[in-house]
This record gives sequence, structure tokens and C-alpha cells, in this order.
Amino acid sequence: MKLTFRHVPHWEDRPHVVVRPMSTFGLYWADPIRLQEAVAHQSERIMFTACRYIPDARDREYYTEFDELADVEVRFLAAMVMAVGFDEGLVAPYPVSDSFALEYDGPLHDPDFLHAAEKALRTEIAGLRRLATSPPILAIDGASFEYHHRPLNPARLAEIFSAVSTEDDLMLRGLHALLKSRMVAMHTELAEEANYALYVALDALFSLVRRQLMKMGNPNPSSYDSQIFVHNLFDEDESGMRFFEEFYDDRIMTMHPDNRYGIFRHAPISHCDFHSLFEMVREVYREVALISKIAPACERTLD
Repeated sequence: MKLTFRHVPHWEDRPHVVVRPMSTFGLYWADPIRLQEAVAHQSERIMFTACRYIPDARDREYYTEFDELADVEVRFLAAMVMAVGFDEGLVAPYPVSDSFALEYDGPLHDPDFLHAAEKALRTEIAGLRRLATSPPILAIDGASFEYHHRPLNPARLAEIFSAVSTEDDLMLRGLHALLKSRMVAMHTELAEEANYALYVALDALFSLVRRQLMKMGNPNPSSYDSQIFVHNLFDEDESGMRFFEEFYDDRIMTMHPDNRYGIFRHAPISHCDFHSLFEMVREVYREVALISKIAPACERTLD
């Protein structure tokens, strides 16, 4: 099988498979992931995702230059992140900006397709002119891919993937920010800035929780109502606090140097704050996605 890669921007108006390399900066599942709409494939030196892209016919009437990840890729990568159970560590994919489109309507899990895609991708990577600051995408010179220490639960990942709809702009915006926060956090020099993306994910999550409460009959849910909803998700006692109250205060003090709490020369947060908030936000996103079940049916895993 021979595959011909194209540049994605020229194919955005027609269905295709988008192939995207992952960087060695990330942390991944060691198990191959095989869904009908998306797969993750790795060998000793390279890792990539292949996702079936369907153009979105809706006109959202705004301009952006930050939509390099297709909706299906956000769903897939976020499902990898959320498939980790509570207190089970971390999976943090690091997709690079380089991606390729190809015409292929066969099964993505076909070994012949995966081997051909890997071969074609290696050829494309060899000819890429990348910036010196670009993240590495080949495991060479001692830099190898790192993997989660536990085996993947493929049924859990498939259920999460199917629960996130490409029609849900709010969920996708939040999950995109969640993914980016972990990517930024991989760079110690930008540890503070990782919180900024995470705060966007937190804001989107607040709106998602309020939307769910409105579906349940509360016409105007408060921040206190939203926190009670979170406690109920995990069978916790009610705290009487607002939605992620302590972290929202951190957000105000970090994002607004002059605020009601005072003036801060440096962000008044710690590294532990980021990791704690990320894990809690990840857990709530997963449960909210599974409750929402906007997508019609559970995606099947493939052998």
C-alpha cells in the first residue's frame, strides 16, 4: 500500500484522514489505541495519531489562527487524558503542529495502512524544515517516548471518546485548553503560563456544569449549586464553597495583577496548585462528558 500525504489546509473542505506526529515531550499510553474514527500507533522511533476528519458545515462567524487540531483530534487526545483514573497518574499527549492529510476510506486499524502511514510519515518528517525550537518528533539520540505505568482500559477510553461530540463547542474549547495546559507544563520555564490555559479549561467547565444543571431543571444555577453538583458526582459531603472556590481566587490574583485582593508582583501560586487543579478538572470533565452523552452511540474498540 502506498499513501500520498497532502498539506492539511488545502483539504479542510473535504473528508480525509489527518495524520499527526506526537512529540517525545509527551507521556502516552503504551497500548495501541484502535477506534473506528481514530487510532494511535507507535513504533520504536515514532508515534502518530490518524483521525477521520469530516468537514464542519456550520459557519461559526469568527476568525481564528489557533484551530490546528481538528475537532476529532481534540476528542481523541482528550479521551487519552481522561481515560486515566483518579490518583492513577497522568497521560499527557504532545501533538505537534505539523500534520498531513491523505485520502483513505479503509479501516484505520488495518496493519497495512498503519505501516504504510508510518513509512510515508517518516519520509515527510525527513524533508520537513522545522524551527530549531520545534519539539522533537523522532525518538533518537537517547530521547525516547515515555509511557504510563498502567495498562489502558480501552472500553473506558472508547466510552469517553463517544461521549464528547464535535457539535459541542463549549466542551471542545475546554478540552483543547486542558490539553494545551499540560503541553505548556512540560516546560519548566513556562510553568506559570500553564495555569493560564488551565484557567480557561476551568471557566469552560463551570459553564458546562451550569448547562447540565439547567438541563436538570435549575433555571439559574449559582456557583454554590455548581460545587454541590461536583460533590454529588463523587459522593462527597457538601463543603458550602463556591465552584472550585480556592482556585478561582488564585485565578483572579494571577490573571489580574491589580485586584480586590491586592497587587502582586509575581503570580501567588505554586507548582502543586497546577497539578492539583489539573487532576480535579480532568476528573470533572470526564464525569460531565459521560453524563451529557451528546454523541449518539458508544464508539467500538477494534482488535
